[in-house]
Amino acid sequence: MLYLDQQGDRRISSRELSESLDVNSVMIRNILSLLHKNGYVKGNVGKNGGYQLLKSLDECNVGELYDLTIPPTISYARFITGKSNVMEETHPTEIADNIKETLNDLFTLADKDYRKFYHQFTLADIKNDIQNHGYFLNKFEKNSD
Repeated sequence: MLYLDQQGDRRISSRELSESLDVNSVMIRNILSLLHKNGYVKGNVGKNGGYQLLKSLDECNVGELYDLTIPPTISYARFITGKSNVMEETHPTEIADNIKETLNDLFTLADKDYRKFYHQFTLADIKNDIQNHGYFLNKFEKNSD
């Protein structure tokens, strides 16, 4: 979205975005589709297609974008550990029976906290830090004094 903002009124193809950001083109198209459906970008596919940013960077909340593109159910790996058929038959324990759910609960709580953290910022803040590296660190150091 920062790249789209930088390009102004010029329509940007998913291929150009993919190449400029060094990100898989399928991933870019999936994200653009979500952004299009949710009113962040306009665009169309095809030979003369491309995308443009509809909202200003100040209107693009980082937390909302994170929530949109990375739903809580996939933001962390579900743990494949603990109770299994083999373990059940040979060495059943309280830890093996419960560790998977406990770790999932722990990461669910952490997920909520960092999502809340991201909601403090807009893409304008991200752009500001790109142009003036240290913006975020300085902002939080001043608030912690």
